[in-house]
Amino acid sequence: MLISQFSMAQRVPPDTLSIREVVISSYKPLQEAGRNETTIDTLIMKREADASLSDMLSRYATVFIKSEGRGALASASFRGMAASHTNVEWNGISLQTPMLGQVDFSLIPVYLVNQISLLPGAGSVTTGNGALGGTILLKSDPEIFDGIRLQVLSGVGSFHTFNEFVHFQAGINKLQLSTRIYRNSSRNDFQFYNKSIANIDPQTGTYIYPLQRNTNARYELEGVMQSVNWQPTVHLQVQAHYWFQHSDRVLPRLNTYEGNEHANISRQKENAHRAATEILWTKNRSKLSFTSGLNAEKMIFYMQNPVYGSGYYNVYYSVSSITSNNNRLQYRFEAGKNTLFKVGYGFDFHHVVTRDTVLHTGYDQYRRNNKLFFSWQQKWKKLFSMQVFVQKEWVNNVALPWVPYLGFEWKMPFEHKLVLHGNISREVHYPTLNDLFWQPGGNPDLLPEEGLVSSLGIRYATEWKRMRWSGGVTWFYNDIRNWIIWLPGLNMSPTNIRHVLSRGLEVNLKTVFPVRKLWVFLRADYALNFSTNLGDASRWGNGSIGKQLPYTPVHSGNFLADVRWKNFSVTWVNHAYSERYATYASNLTTRDRLYPYFMNDLYAGKKWSWQKNSISVQVKIYNLFNEQYWSVLQRPMPGRNYMLLLNYQF
Repeated sequence: MLISQFSMAQRVPPDTLSIREVVISSYKPLQEAGRNETTIDTLIMKREADASLSDMLSRYATVFIKSEGRGALASASFRGMAASHTNVEWNGISLQTPMLGQVDFSLIPVYLVNQISLLPGAGSVTTGNGALGGTILLKSDPEIFDGIRLQVLSGVGSFHTFNEFVHFQAGINKLQLSTRIYRNSSRNDFQFYNKSIANIDPQTGTYIYPLQRNTNARYELEGVMQSVNWQPTVHLQVQAHYWFQHSDRVLPRLNTYEGNEHANISRQKENAHRAATEILWTKNRSKLSFTSGLNAEKMIFYMQNPVYGSGYYNVYYSVSSITSNNNRLQYRFEAGKNTLFKVGYGFDFHHVVTRDTVLHTGYDQYRRNNKLFFSWQQKWKKLFSMQVFVQKEWVNNVALPWVPYLGFEWKMPFEHKLVLHGNISREVHYPTLNDLFWQPGGNPDLLPEEGLVSSLGIRYATEWKRMRWSGGVTWFYNDIRNWIIWLPGLNMSPTNIRHVLSRGLEVNLKTVFPVRKLWVFLRADYALNFSTNLGDASRWGNGSIGKQLPYTPVHSGNFLADVRWKNFSVTWVNHAYSERYATYASNLTTRDRLYPYFMNDLYAGKKWSWQKNSISVQVKIYNLFNEQYWSVLQRPMPGRNYMLLLNYQF
């Protein structure tokens, strides 16, 4: 966001001058050419500090969030791709597990990170851990300053929800420390009209939907994150991060459930230890970096049913342990003012053990990934820049195809700032361990997904009177072969679709301007996405060919209006999805359809400051118009609800 401050002259004394606003701007670094990277504004992150990453992305990004319900599993997908095609990096290490191949965004509080960047499509390849859909980069770097700071954020909301965050920071010469402690909990016992179950009025024939309560759905999330930034010399810098998190969730039943209230109790517990270290050495034109990370997770899932006179017995009791070690060595050399070379090597090791002690199923598998990559970045006359990136990967000594990437940016010679950008890349995605070895249903004969991912767009920035405008339009085209999808049969099992085609447009617009003593910020995003199954008609049937992929909206968008006066602020957030379907079937019914919805949230806040201290109060109203909606079939979602936040900092 561009922020301008106006100084208005007084009539007395006469030597006071009226000056124009001061604009501070910068050009994108050379290494970002062609990536079309989007960074979430820091003001938005402060406003959404108490939210989960899934909630924030659904409101402010063109990433589709598929949620199993409040506090339950939430996954993200770029441009019609699957959840397993979205990679998440935290301080340089991947959080995408080799077991499930996806990340639960509901378990990542926004409060833990201070920078969020989105790399859709081919641009994500340049990180070295690219995905078919895109990559989300999370950073938790300590702020550089001398002194001590303490921030306490406390929230209370509907459905017995309590959020507590504490952030302690200290800076001493060349050492910076950051400690974050948090706990989120909710009984999650909202009421809803269950439209999956109905009684029929014998006189009028109308459907009467029962008012039910979302029972057995509580959740708890708590943890601590420690970050250290140490610069012992001018040329050497060391960063270290440790993150422990414990989650405990009782999973709500489907809306269609009509059995015993004390039966089918499902619960999931998880402990996660994550550590990341980066050593950076810089001298003259050279930069050498080494990143190493550890991700150790243990998850317990069980379902219980009561037995009269004997208590509960387990229907399922699954214990899964995941250990991942990520390592990357990279050398960067600036051959000149406009030329940059990078070469690197990455080694990842994964070990997954999963067992169900009731069904006596599971697997114990290792996976080793080796990567070599090379990058050349060049700029000509400050107008045109490009990047060439090549990567070769081996999975358990199986060589995957070469992954080449080409990206460019051209600053067009017009009065307004117009930038034409584009990229194209070959992408390869190896099946997850669950895809290959899950019991029962794993398919060891699956082929890797691969295809062509590309985009072309234009960005602009202009100024008219006291208004600043910026925005862009991006067209994307993804042609994927051997797409992996799980389908029902004797058991749920994955298979390869011969061909999936995803194409569409992304549009964004931002403006900021003053109205008397008010500052107004407006932002809008829209995505048009056609992701269709073009598989074998003899296998799928003609009725499924050309159909939109399940749970993929054709239209999606969001709108933000933020108004500020002195230390008061009011924010309106709207995000919407068009209808989605849960199946490819040609004879679609209302039970297969998720109706479109327009979600509206309203925030209001006030801040008081004195010396170096500040207190702010914020009230949030979610689902302002009490919309009834579903993200996944048969999963209840809450109506209008509230949150009150108190933020103290000194």
